[in-house]
Amino acid sequence: MLIKSIIIEDEEHSLNRLKKLLTNFDYIKLVGEARSGKEAIDLIEKNKPDLIFLDINLPEKDGFDVLKELSYEPLVIFVTAYQEYAIKAFEENAVDYLLKPFDLKRLKMSIERVIERKQVINKSLLEKISHSNYLRKFSVKDRNIILIISEEEIYYFKAEDKYVFLCTKSEEYYYDETLKKLEEVLDPEKFIRIHKSYIVSIEHIKRFKKYFTRDYILELDNGVELKIGRSYIHHIKEKFKF
Repeated sequence: MLIKSIIIEDEEHSLNRLKKLLTNFDYIKLVGEARSGKEAIDLIEKNKPDLIFLDINLPEKDGFDVLKELSYEPLVIFVTAYQEYAIKAFEENAVDYLLKPFDLKRLKMSIERVIERKQVINKSLLEKISHSNYLRKFSVKDRNIILIISEEEIYYFKAEDKYVFLCTKSEEYYYDETLKKLEEVLDPEKFIRIHKSYIVSIEHIKRFKKYFTRDYILELDNGVELKIGRSYIHHIKEKFKF
């Protein structure tokens, strides 16, 4: 699995050091580098990388402005010397936030997070799961009764704190499994991950509603509205052709 990547960094020393560190990862394929915000936008739109290493303080447009003007959502690792932008960076759904100077071990942690995130949103990896292994029936406990719920009855799964809930049209039940594990056993033609906290039934999706500039809400046919995570929007747009 090659990860197409672009570095956006205006400091020559930092750019060259990051490029050298990345030679330790043969699955990271650098397809370009930019030294200003405007140059970065053009380069990203042209090459559609999987991942960008993004400095925040750039000439012309800063890193946050770059993200606002992109037409799709690449995975992002912020690379900066300034700690005060960390909260804002993670609000942009960044995979990681690297403070200069960082070493190879710290970069490796970031790359591992990228791989994990990419596996979540990569439809082709989901489709490698054997069809015979998909769960069609789900057992949940309701007081002293064990209910068997078919996949057609499920509207979505949600994670809250350390718990996962199976949600039908009007009820929700505690489900003893993680969303990550559920992705491995749910049919990707029937369920889709839309957020770090939600997996929804494709059959019950009614519409998508855009709000603000880059955010979307998904509405199910029972009226429930769920926010789509920004790192999942590109995959969802591809899936539903909008």
